[in-house]
Amino acid sequence: MTFARTLLLCLALAGCDARRPQAPDWVRSAPAAAATAVSFRTDWALQQPRLRTLLAGYPMAARSLDLFLLRARLPLRPETGRLTVYLTRPGAGFLIQLGGFRDPGGLQVAIADVFPVADSPSMENRDHPLFVILDLGGSHIRAMVDGEGRVWLGEAGLLAGAAAPARAAGDLAAPAGWISGTAPVQGFLRPAELLEGEFARNLPRGIEALAWGVTPGPAADAPNGFELSLSGSAAAIEQASPWLQRFVAAVTAAPGPPAQPPEILQEDRRISLRCPLSQAQVDAAMAKLGLPALPLH
Repeated sequence: MTFARTLLLCLALAGCDARRPQAPDWVRSAPAAAATAVSFRTDWALQQPRLRTLLAGYPMAARSLDLFLLRARLPLRPETGRLTVYLTRPGAGFLIQLGGFRDPGGLQVAIADVFPVADSPSMENRDHPLFVILDLGGSHIRAMVDGEGRVWLGEAGLLAGAAAPARAAGDLAAPAGWISGTAPVQGFLRPAELLEGEFARNLPRGIEALAWGVTPGPAADAPNGFELSLSGSAAAIEQASPWLQRFVAAVTAAPGPPAQPPEILQEDRRISLRCPLSQAQVDAAMAKLGLPALPLH
């Protein structure tokens, strides 16, 4: 397959940094425990009836989110905010963030009006009080508003780490900075913590993080914009170019229009691609990344 390549050579460091996009807030605020995340533009996410399929493996996260949205009555009008689901190591738990809203104060008032404050000395937090969302079996789901006005949902123990993310900017900011900030659906992966099987074995050693983004087409049969970015050591990035070629070849073998040559952007410690994909090909890409199918329409 012919592979079109666009190389970015940053010879003037200052000039390169000036053009380099910054990672979005949902990445910069990612909890240290997060192994993977999926982030949606809120107005788009709330209109997707199949959004729950992404949380099929985390029924408590789906139930907590449904209950929160029902009672907090989040508006369906176009918003600037994002809804992000962070998953920790398999079986360890989840955190959900709602951030970037035009009126964060209004959402905080709604939470205080409909959810009681957690009445437990072990959960007391004067700076970030916890609100009871759901108690079921051994699960105690709470809501918390951090110092930047973001709303978090999750187990109380994990919420403590969400208030002070420790390392996200270091390993996630570089690949996320090359994903379009306007993509309604985005995500990241930390390979060393989550990926298993053939994908992990074939991934070049030294890749620290992956970020991806999808821009749904205007109709179900229209192409969708797909982006994938990897960061890591210089040696790993050199090996990532042929890895990306194999990735695209495998993904575009799924049903869809004839594959178009992707655009590739590369520098010493990161590399990214952009290409149009059908719904089936997006699902194939998600499967290659070890993620569930992504319902776009």
